[in-house]
Amino acid sequence: MNSIETKIALFDLDGTLVSAHLWLGLTKHHLKTKEKLWATFWYFFSHMALMPFWKMRFISTEKYYQGWGQDLVGMIKGIKIEKANEIFNWLADEYLLPTLKKDVFEKLKKHQEDGFLTILTSGSFQELLEIIASRLNINFTVGTKLEVIKDKFSGKIIPPFCFGQGKAEKVKKFLIDEHLKINFKESFAYSDSFFDMPLLELVGNPVVVEPDEKLLEIARNKGWQII
Repeated sequence: MNSIETKIALFDLDGTLVSAHLWLGLTKHHLKTKEKLWATFWYFFSHMALMPFWKMRFISTEKYYQGWGQDLVGMIKGIKIEKANEIFNWLADEYLLPTLKKDVFEKLKKHQEDGFLTILTSGSFQELLEIIASRLNINFTVGTKLEVIKDKFSGKIIPPFCFGQGKAEKVKKFLIDEHLKINFKESFAYSDSFFDMPLLELVGNPVVVEPDEKLLEIARNKGWQII
């Protein structure tokens, strides 16, 4: 049995490692190529219609954000894997990676040089995360898995959605499945969102990146590093 402890550095994607967001990138792609226009408009307007209920607190912020993330898969429903990979490569190379945050990317490279195991974890599609990870030499990815039926994306995710507590649980399960013994005390995690608190609290060195207001207050109170 391997008794050596590994140090990890966990990185969220949207808003943390990159400034851009997947939902907007996928929307821009479909508008540009005239693909899946009805699904694109439905996704956008159906969630915008819920905004007043969210602002009046009839819908919790967590459920509102989860809806935006979970329903995004509907925008690639019925698309064959080969075609979807073309879309994912476009999203990675033309939309997301050009907005890479220099300060956070430098942190990533330093962790890699120091021998940390780097993990990209996000509510974004697993297939997309793997492409981005390959571009940045990130070791592993933990994202949202998508259901495929007869070589096409069904428009459904394979639960659980990689968000909030679910993201932290997926990361922990991944580490167990890979038989990795982790030194959590000396490990790092990077995120911009309050909903990643369970992920940040997994490690001894949480780092918040241009955090939302709620996370910023917590980080200041706890003395966490802020970028």
